[in-house]
Amino acid sequence: MIILIPDLDQNTDPEQLYQFVSSCMKNVWLLPVFSRKGHLEKCEVLRIKASDSNQVQYQGLAYVDDDKTGQALIKQLGNCHLRGATLKPRVYHSRSAAKERRVNLADSENIAIVNRRRRDRRRSNLLIEKIVAPAQLSAPLV
Repeated sequence: MIILIPDLDQNTDPEQLYQFVSSCMKNVWLLPVFSRKGHLEKCEVLRIKASDSNQVQYQGLAYVDDDKTGQALIKQLGNCHLRGATLKPRVYHSRSAAKERRVNLADSENIAIVNRRRRDRRRSNLLIEKIVAPAQLSAPLV
């Protein structure tokens, strides 16, 4: 499961996010108590910039190997603050333009929602880049 953590501070790097999420994960309880708890695989920080308005937003992605643990972690992170900001985590859904239902329908001309939406919902003007942790910058390439 991938957990999306929107509206991060611009100074948050993936290593700091990983440490914070893993510390919150220690407080996650699963029922029944003796069930296996998943673990945090990795964290990423994305810098998203709208090219037309120059607005920048930072979002975190936390990869958890178990869905039940991921749901419990979302509830736990909802009560946490990182660098003064209240976290609003949710499940990350990967979307593709190829999976757009309204475009791929054979008889899409007769559907009201297709006619109502004149353009694609996804913003095509976004520049998305991954933020690299400072320790990873200084590591020699092999």
